[in-house]
Amino acid sequence: MSGKSNITTKEQGASASPLSDLSAGANTAATSNGSSSGPTTAVAPPSAKSRKNPIESKSQKPSFLSLIFCCGANFVNDSDASALQVGQQTRPPTVSTGRAAGKKAVAGQLADEKPPQAQATLVDIAATAVLEDPVGSNSNSQEIEPPGLLGPIAPEHQGRKCLVLDLDETLVHSSFKLIPQADYVVPVEIDNQSHNVYVIKRPGVDTFLQKMGEIYEVVIFTASLSKYADPVLDMLDIHKVIKHRLFRESCFNHKGNYVKDLSVIGRDLKNTIIIDNSPASYIFHQTNAVPISSWFNDPHDTELLDLIPFLADMTVVDDVNPILDMTNEEQQ
Repeated sequence: MSGKSNITTKEQGASASPLSDLSAGANTAATSNGSSSGPTTAVAPPSAKSRKNPIESKSQKPSFLSLIFCCGANFVNDSDASALQVGQQTRPPTVSTGRAAGKKAVAGQLADEKPPQAQATLVDIAATAVLEDPVGSNSNSQEIEPPGLLGPIAPEHQGRKCLVLDLDETLVHSSFKLIPQADYVVPVEIDNQSHNVYVIKRPGVDTFLQKMGEIYEVVIFTASLSKYADPVLDMLDIHKVIKHRLFRESCFNHKGNYVKDLSVIGRDLKNTIIIDNSPASYIFHQTNAVPISSWFNDPHDTELLDLIPFLADMTVVDDVNPILDMTNEEQQ
C-alpha cells in the first residue's frame, strides 16, 4: 500500500492504517510444560522474514478505518484504551462464531465492535465445570469440558489437529486504495457510505488451504470485523475447507491488543497450531505458533507452499508444543 494513503500496513505499524499490523516477528518461545511421547523432531518451518518483537513495539492511534479490518494491528480506539489499566485484561462478555450483524457506525467508528470495558474480575471460561451426582451418592463427580468457541468437534474431524489461520497479511492483503487486478473487491459500509476494499491473494493460498483441509480442522481467526472478513472468506474458500470463522469479538483485549486466546476455542492445546504474521496475536501461546512474514504484494512469495511439508509432519506428533518451542528458539 502506498504511503500516501491514510491507511498503512502491518509492516509500517499502526501509524495510519486500517490494515496496519505488527510485523511478523520472532516470538519469545515459552518453555513447554508438556512432553511428547511421539517424535521429538520435525522438518523445521521456513523462518519468517522481517520479524519484530511485539513487546518493544509502541502503540499508536489507528485510523478510524482500522476499526473495520485490523489485520492483526491489534489496536483499540481511544475510548477502549482509556478503560484499560496496567496489567488488566478483559474478555468479551459474549462470544460468537457466526456472522455479526446490526453493526452501527457512529462518527466513523463501529460502536458495537469495540472491545469490552475492563473488568475487575476475570472468569476463566476455559475452566471445567463439576456436576454433582444427581442421586447424591458417594460416586465421583464428573468433569465436563465446555465446548468453547468452536463447539464440538465434527465427526469428520475426529482425530485431527486444529489449524488456526490469520487472514490479513497472512493469507491475503487488503487495501482501501485501488489495487490493479485485485482478486476481490468487497464493498464495506462505513457511516452510511459504501467503500470498496481491494483484496489480493497470497501466492499459493488456494493450494495451501486445499492441502490443509485434507489433514486439519481449519479455523480462520481474524481481528477484523465480520462485515469485511466474511465476504472475503466466502470467495477465498473455493475448496470449502474452512470449518470455523472467528472474528474480532472473539479476540481477547490485552493491554490494547487484540489477542487470539487459544485456550477458549475448545480444542486441546497440544493439538492446536496457529499461523499468524503478528506475534502479538499469539503472545499467550507462543509454543503453538508457526510464525510467517507479513505479505503485501510479492508475486514470488512461497511461504505458504513451503509450510505444507512441515505442517503435514506435525499431524503425527503427540504434542505440538515442544516441537514448535524448539523450532522457534532455533530461528531466533
